[in-house]
Amino acid sequence: MGLRPGDVNLASQADMARIGGAPVEYLEVLRREAPVWWNPPPAVDHMHIPCVGFWVLSRYADVDAVSKDPGRFSAWENSVLWVDVKENPIAIGAQRSGLMGMDPPQHTGYRRLLQPGLTPRRIAALEPFIEAEAAKVIDELAARDRAEFVFEVAAELPMILLCQMMGVPQELRREYLRIANNVANVEFAENFEHTMFELYLFLDDLVKNQGDLDDDTMLSRYTRGEVDGRSLTADEITQFFVTLSIAGHETTRNTTAHFVRLMDEHPDQKALLLEDLDGRLPNAIEEVLRFSPPVMQFCRTATEDVDIGGVTIPKGDKVYLSYVSANRDEEVFDDPNRFDILRPNASAHLAFGTGPHFCLGASVARTQLRCVLAELYRRLPDITLAEPYTPMGSVWFNAITEMPVLTCPHAAAVGTAQ
Repeated sequence: MGLRPGDVNLASQADMARIGGAPVEYLEVLRREAPVWWNPPPAVDHMHIPCVGFWVLSRYADVDAVSKDPGRFSAWENSVLWVDVKENPIAIGAQRSGLMGMDPPQHTGYRRLLQPGLTPRRIAALEPFIEAEAAKVIDELAARDRAEFVFEVAAELPMILLCQMMGVPQELRREYLRIANNVANVEFAENFEHTMFELYLFLDDLVKNQGDLDDDTMLSRYTRGEVDGRSLTADEITQFFVTLSIAGHETTRNTTAHFVRLMDEHPDQKALLLEDLDGRLPNAIEEVLRFSPPVMQFCRTATEDVDIGGVTIPKGDKVYLSYVSANRDEEVFDDPNRFDILRPNASAHLAFGTGPHFCLGASVARTQLRCVLAELYRRLPDITLAEPYTPMGSVWFNAITEMPVLTCPHAAAVGTAQ
């Protein structure tokens, strides 16, 4: 018997763990039978934060339209997740001081301030550094026959680059990596608030003690910068770096891991890639982002009654923007469940969002991915999974918690035989 609308609660960690990854099949059912579907709050509140139900938008056109309509669908109103924070002054204040929780025009001003650190020219200037660090990461991997790929390899370059761009001192970078990795697993932490607070305290201390340096790092630029003629407070800068620490680390790490996984699962596509690595890698990255987006969803809150597809979304209700589903929409992508690195419109995916909240770091993420994956497949083209990977079972991230790999499986097999 096939799945039906309502068989999966998209806010339930138990349901996500049972599915073992992104709920692709269930979302296909929603697109076909109930493209605007009410998802009730989960029976068990695993993060101990009040949760609300939400309307799941599964069609590309609807996700795209709502993302581009901040006037009627607000990020500021009540969190970009399905948690209810509007009655909690501390929680709502924290969410609204971060870039993801703002609406225009405030959001526009902040983006204008932050953009200079992420321009194409700035990223091009960073590319030699990224290439050199990617080579070091793959050097360490190549020295081993076997490795845990997610946290020992894929997590390294995003954190190195974040530290370099932000201005994190060398002696604090290991500690920052430890805290960021804990936050990546925050849904499953025994103390959610403590885990997030530890990251906040680390970054707050960094802002207050490093931000007065007059250099070209984000820390000093934002400390000296202004939005609409007003200097940013230390708390506002810290909240931005909290967002950046999650968005700039978790997403790139998981896309790197998904890339290796998908090439292992689709040897025909890997063969195509290796025929022309430099020429085909950029589009292959886009197809991985489409097929396995690292972030599954964000929410918005309706500021008025709105009709979507014949369904009235009442004012105050949340809508769930399913990037996983939009990226598999048959109206946009031919044969969407087929992984095809030559897909002509792969870059039409919504893995980086769209509209005012389109990911500021998309260009730097693409550059990182291209550099590390080019180095990986030039040096270790035979890399393969050593055993099945472990999905996180997250309600938010399409994440992998463990993925052992063999770097030179043919050599390992010969050694075992001898």
